Amino acid sequence: MKKRFFISLIIIFILLSPINIYANEFVITPNNTSDESSLDDSLAYSDGKSDYESNVILEYKQDEQSIMNGIPEIGCKAAYIAEPTTGKVIYEKNSHEKMFPASTTKILTALVVLENCKLTDKAVVSKKAIDLVPSGYSNAKLQVGEELDILSLLYALLVPSANEAANVLAEHVSGSVEDFAELCNNRAKELGCETLHFVNPNGIHNDEHYCSAYDLYLIAKECQKYETFNEIVKTKSFTLPATNVYPKNDRTFTNTNLLLLPSFPKVYYQYCTGIKTGHTTPAGDCLVASSSYKNINLISVVLGGKTNSKGLNERFYDTTQLFEFVYNNYSIKTIADEKDVFTTINVKNATKDTSSLDVITGTNISSIVPNNFNKDNVQVVISLDEEIKAPIKQNQVLGKIIFKADGLNYTTDLIASHEVEKKPFWIYNSIFVGVVFLFLIIIVIVKKLKER
Repeated sequence: MKKRFFISLIIIFILLSPINIYANEFVITPNNTSDESSLDDSLAYSDGKSDYESNVILEYKQDEQSIMNGIPEIGCKAAYIAEPTTGKVIYEKNSHEKMFPASTTKILTALVVLENCKLTDKAVVSKKAIDLVPSGYSNAKLQVGEELDILSLLYALLVPSANEAANVLAEHVSGSVEDFAELCNNRAKELGCETLHFVNPNGIHNDEHYCSAYDLYLIAKECQKYETFNEIVKTKSFTLPATNVYPKNDRTFTNTNLLLLPSFPKVYYQYCTGIKTGHTTPAGDCLVASSSYKNINLISVVLGGKTNSKGLNERFYDTTQLFEFVYNNYSIKTIADEKDVFTTINVKNATKDTSSLDVITGTNISSIVPNNFNKDNVQVVISLDEEIKAPIKQNQVLGKIIFKADGLNYTTDLIASHEVEKKPFWIYNSIFVGVVFLFLIIIVIVKKLKER
C-alpha cells in the first residue's frame, strides 16, 4: 500500500510539473514548422529592445485655459490671434462674425493656386482680367497678352496686392473668375471655414463676398505649409520681370504690409513675418499678420479697422499690441522630460534583478503657457495596461499618460525603462518540487502518528 501511495504521488507530480508548461518556450525543433511564431517571438526578445517612436496626440480645450488679464483694448471690429502649431487661442473678438475681408481674400487665392499649379507654369493676361478691376483699386500694370510665370503673378498678388493678377491666376486655374470663386469656397469648407463665401479672387467689394476672422486664420495657417508663400509674404519689395509685351524692368512694388518696413518706424514691427493687408470703404482696414519670436509663432487677424485716437492705423496698431501681449506674457516651457519616471512597478514572473521597473515617457513635450506656469501646474492622468508581466522589452509601451497644461492636453505613451527578464522555468520547478516533498513529508508524519 505504501509503495502504491508513493508511486501515485510521483505520477501526479510529473503530470502537474511546470516543466511541461515552459518547455515549448525554450526548445525549438527544426522539423516543427508549426512553431515559427514562437521562434519569431524569442528572437524579438533577444536584445531586450524595441524600435520605439514617440507618439504625441494634442487636444486643445479652450474652456480649460486660464484667463489672462491685461489684454490690450482692440479698436478693430473683429480680431483673432492664436499659436498655429497648437491652435491655442490667445484673444478673440467677434471672431465668427460675418465681415468683409477686402484684399485679405488673396491669401485663399494664393493657397488654391499653389495647390493647383506649378510655379513655372505660364499664364496669359487677358483683357477681361484687367477690365474687371474698377478704377482706384491696386494693380501691377499688367498688359494684355503678357505671359508671366505663376511665381511672378503670386508676388504681384501678395506684395502690391494686384487685383488683375488675381483675375489672371483665377482664369488660369479655373477658366473664369466665377468658377475659381466656387473652387475657393469648396476649399474653404474643407479647411473648416464656417462663414466664408467668396464671389471673386481679389476682394473687390461685393455684398455677397464675406468671411470671418476665424476663417482667415484657418486659411493663413494652411498657407504657411508652403515655403513659397512664406517667402513671398515677408518680401519688402518686388520687381516684375520683363515680358514678351512689356520689355522694361521698372515695375517695382513695395509691400503694403507696413509692419515689414523699417522705413515706417511708427508702424514697423521687427518680429513680423507677413502676411496680407486689405482695405475697402465697406470693409475698413484689414490685416492678416504673422510673427515669430522666442520660438513662438503667431497668426493674427484684424478686420474693420480705422484710424485711432493716436492717429495710427488700427490694423497695424492692434496687431502689434496683440503680438507684444503674447510675447510678454507667454513662453515655451518643457512640461515633460523624456526620462521622467511617473511610477515604479514590480513586474510579475520577473527575475529579482529586473522586477523593479520604472515607467517613463518616451519623448520631451514643450508647450506655450503663461510665464508663471511650471511643471508643478501640469495635471497628469496615468492609465497603465491591466496586466503587465515578464518578459518586457526596453521601451515597450505599458500604457498612456495625459499632460494637461493650460488648455493643451498631450497624450503619449508610457514605456519600460529597461528590459525585464522572465524567471527561468527551473525556479518554478524547484518551488513546486519543494512544496510537493513538503506535502509528502507531512503526510508521512501524520500517517506515522496515526499508526502510533
